[in-house]
Amino acid sequence: MSDLWHDCISDELEKVEDLMSEELTSENQELTEMCRYVITSGGKRIRPAVCILAYYACGGRDPQRAIEIGSAFEIIHSATLVHDDINDQGELRRGRKALYREYTIGKAIITGDFMFAMGFRLIGATAPGIVEYIVDASASMSAGEFIQKKFEHKSKVTEADYMEIINGKTAKIISASAKSGAFISDADIETLDAIGDYALALGIAFQIIDDTLDVVGDADSTGKLVGIDLIEGKPTLPIIYAIEDSRYGKQIMEVFETEEPDEETVEKAIGMIKNTDAIRRCREKAMEVLSEARHNLDVIGDSIYKRALLALGDYIVTRDK
Repeated sequence: MSDLWHDCISDELEKVEDLMSEELTSENQELTEMCRYVITSGGKRIRPAVCILAYYACGGRDPQRAIEIGSAFEIIHSATLVHDDINDQGELRRGRKALYREYTIGKAIITGDFMFAMGFRLIGATAPGIVEYIVDASASMSAGEFIQKKFEHKSKVTEADYMEIINGKTAKIISASAKSGAFISDADIETLDAIGDYALALGIAFQIIDDTLDVVGDADSTGKLVGIDLIEGKPTLPIIYAIEDSRYGKQIMEVFETEEPDEETVEKAIGMIKNTDAIRRCREKAMEVLSEARHNLDVIGDSIYKRALLALGDYIVTRDK
């Protein structure tokens, strides 16, 4: 059931794909090509999905504006990934070369900037009232990136530090997407806040599982190299938990603090992390976060869209890619 959460909005999500392609068409053929490279590389479309589901769940009937807003959020999110890959010197994104690796750094920066501009333009033209949501989320993403940089290769990072990072980098924009969908359905303030809080938990759980899959996932399924967070020194929850382990923690910490660990060292460290309780604790934490947030949806009546939002949570904590 949990993997069918999107069935009730499958037509709308297809329209999101078409609209993103349309909005990211430029007079410059190569710029259009690079935008298409980014948006056709996959992605779970969580942001447009929660926008559309929240819109319907709060009583909306004509989804066109929700489709446009959801598309804008996904375009802006995709733009951040283009810039993140340059910043992190990432090799792969969703199983393909990062955009700047396929083209050039200069052209990738311009493409990310163009995508930001088109995303904000679409929001401004569709629903100016929600601009503050996306501006706040974008500012939080930048702040989260700076906090993460501060803790790279630093073993003193705590679970609270990690939660602050992912709240800004991942969860805020998912929350903003959901609130925007509820906003254009004319939901009241209480409902807006409740939907936003639930979606924030979705985002937190999503990132916890994403980071967990960096350890236990399969590169063919996840689209990124296993252990890349350890290589880049990114302070993720499985690494934080693993460093606490009495048997392997010290060795894992030494690898995490190393600026450029070799492949064999990383592979051994991944094996050690798997032998701690870190993976179990991460999945339990993700389930706990979502379980505590489910009550927020009590403010809206039962519908297939509310049930889909709940099923999305189930999917997030059980996914393997």
